[in-house]
Amino acid sequence: MTGKPPPARPHPLAPGRRAVVAALALPALARAQPAAMRIVSPYTPGGASDMLSRFAAQAIAEALGIPVVVENRPGAGGNLGAEHVARAPADGSVWLTLAAAHAANVTLYRRLPFDVLRDFTPACVIGLVPNLLAVHPSVPVRDFPGFLAWARAQPQGISYGSAGVGTLPHLAMELIRHRGGFAAVHLPFRGSAPAITELVAGRIHATFENLPPSAPHARAGAIRPIAVSTSARLPEWPEVPAVAEYWPGFEAVAWQGLVAPRGVPMALIERIAGIVLAATRAQAARLRAMGVEPAEIGPDRFPAFLRAEVEKWAEAVRLSGASAE
Repeated sequence: MTGKPPPARPHPLAPGRRAVVAALALPALARAQPAAMRIVSPYTPGGASDMLSRFAAQAIAEALGIPVVVENRPGAGGNLGAEHVARAPADGSVWLTLAAAHAANVTLYRRLPFDVLRDFTPACVIGLVPNLLAVHPSVPVRDFPGFLAWARAQPQGISYGSAGVGTLPHLAMELIRHRGGFAAVHLPFRGSAPAITELVAGRIHATFENLPPSAPHARAGAIRPIAVSTSARLPEWPEVPAVAEYWPGFEAVAWQGLVAPRGVPMALIERIAGIVLAATRAQAARLRAMGVEPAEIGPDRFPAFLRAEVEKWAEAVRLSGASAE
């Protein structure tokens, strides 16, 4: 017996069905989006964390049409701000600008009130941040070998400042001190900006701080650049050599990334990451002028990247001999 074939069923992904699915998804996406957002920068204003937090906040605010504010919560090497976000509600309203220092803090601090690998959901790396070794103009050196020779000749040791104990600038300078064979007194501050302010004032000899807050003072001649921490010279600073030119293999690059408390919906994590990474691509020239290299590290790669950074800086902490309560 023959008859007409049954009418074809619409394919689940046919255009009409896709439109219906998209329409049904919109309310859920709207519910996942908070009415306002707060990005916690765990360091003082003026440093790389603060600058990139504000970059991300502006991009998110423009894309979502909601208020996004940056709140500075410095202290304990970035741990105070991180603890605050780890304990925040998982509703997407509070985010943290995580730094390379947080990866080092896992080894540096004997007790942490949060787990950097378990208590956050990584969204994206906003940018990679080189460090700039710089001295006050009164220091009679102009290159890295001269700096080492001068530092070794100081009977009381040199003084240097950093954004705090266990921050990447501190660990990077300790690696140089250890390998260079000179004595140094470390003066920790509550962020990059205060450390650089002390250097500009001539109250300390040197810093090995993040390039973004150091760059304006170096360009103005208030501090003298000696070397960068990248594996090669930076295109925007061709006259400043890399430490690796003298010590092959040396590299100490910081980074700033955006994370949320554990449990924030993955749809929102991916949406925020997409917004921020699109902004870094569109404004790559602006970021590089600030001393920041854009990074294409989203939620698919950030967790593995973070685990690798924890292992990398654990070794640096052990070499430096630094520890904190």
